[in-house]
Amino acid sequence: MKSWQLVSVGIILVFLWALGGLGAGLSTVVNGIPHAVDYLSGMWPPDWHILPELVEPALETIQMGVLGITFSSLIAVPLSLLAARETTPHVTVYVVAKAVVNLARAIPTLLWAILFVTMVGLGPLAGVFALTVHCVGTLGKYSSEAIEAIYPRLQEVMEAMQVDGANRWQSLLYGLVPAVAPLFLSYVAYYFEWSVRVGTILGLVGAGGLGLRLTMSVRLFKRHETLTIILVILTMVGIIDALSRVVRARLVESST
Repeated sequence: MKSWQLVSVGIILVFLWALGGLGAGLSTVVNGIPHAVDYLSGMWPPDWHILPELVEPALETIQMGVLGITFSSLIAVPLSLLAARETTPHVTVYVVAKAVVNLARAIPTLLWAILFVTMVGLGPLAGVFALTVHCVGTLGKYSSEAIEAIYPRLQEVMEAMQVDGANRWQSLLYGLVPAVAPLFLSYVAYYFEWSVRVGTILGLVGAGGLGLRLTMSVRLFKRHETLTIILVILTMVGIIDALSRVVRARLVESST
């Protein structure tokens, strides 16, 4: 048996093993469809009368996203330089920076939100902290990898700058950072949209925004309100996603 056939068989076996771990068959899904249809039909029509009440939590969700991505960007820029092999000042610093990046990414945002809710209490501040920590990890990872990919192409340029009298950090600041900046900003644009989208989920643990109002409506079985809030979230995220895609496309074009 060829190697690719062995890999295919292995993948199939792993899939069947994972499927067996669900402890449920197709009949469970089929029997549950009427309950899902009944719940969804009970949500119609939306309760448009609550729209004025959703303005403040919607703005709060956007504010959480803006602050989260701003704080994380300010931290991720120097952290990514420390977490890249070519720009880190010492191997120990590299290991520590990589550990920070991996830890920030490894823990789900919802768990970060729970941690910060216990620290600062209910409200959007906990959400801002949770979004900041997670985005520090993601932006730090992608930016450090971008630095490692771009650095070899600019090494001669930065060496020439050092010959002309610039120190190592000046050559990085004026030689490497401008080359990486468009790509980094495209990451920021994407994760701003991500922050707003995830910010609606953090309300499940009391981190403010539309998510908190959505959680209350679901728990109180206010189905019409629930549908209205979901539609508002979809509209808000769709608009931000469209804008971020335009920004990312232009930034990527400017970097090529």
